[in-house]
Amino acid sequence: MSYGVMAYAVDIDKLKALCGSGDNQTRRAVCGRFRADISRSNDWFDLSGDRGAPNIFTAIEHLIMGNDKTLDGYLYGYGFKYIVEFSGRTLDNGPFYPCPSSYLSDTVDPAIRATGAGLSMSDLIFGGAPVTFPTPDDFPAIGHWTAAEVAAADEPLRAAGADAIEEVRTVAGWVTHATGRSQGIVGFYH
Repeated sequence: MSYGVMAYAVDIDKLKALCGSGDNQTRRAVCGRFRADISRSNDWFDLSGDRGAPNIFTAIEHLIMGNDKTLDGYLYGYGFKYIVEFSGRTLDNGPFYPCPSSYLSDTVDPAIRATGAGLSMSDLIFGGAPVTFPTPDDFPAIGHWTAAEVAAADEPLRAAGADAIEEVRTVAGWVTHATGRSQGIVGFYH
């Protein structure tokens, strides 16, 4: 099985406000928009599709409605991914899927640092979610860059230009997109 990075430009403050808001209309919209994908994920993990059963639909409900977080962390991780995808924009992950995590830390992170940008792919995928829920024991790995971190990295990454490796150019595109909208970036690795 191949693993890789999925990244989303999103207003992290709005995302934090949504989680725990009790906004049932948005919960229903998230579950409705991704119903087929969530059902496939539940099947993949051999989870019951029954309402209220431990599954990704229930995790989304807990996250948005502010319920006690009584499920396994991976359910919240995948549920949170659907909330992020609903709330933000999927970013091009071509050079990062598939991609071993060691490549990110050993090759991409030093290349990003060489530009003077204060970001790392390791933080984007292992730094933790911007909202609180039980940490997944395994996958998905989750991290984020705040809007301020992204904005500070925009100029150094753009200055690297065409001489940078493809991965750095891709991250520069993410950062430019997110900066133009005052957004952060949330990343998942699975």
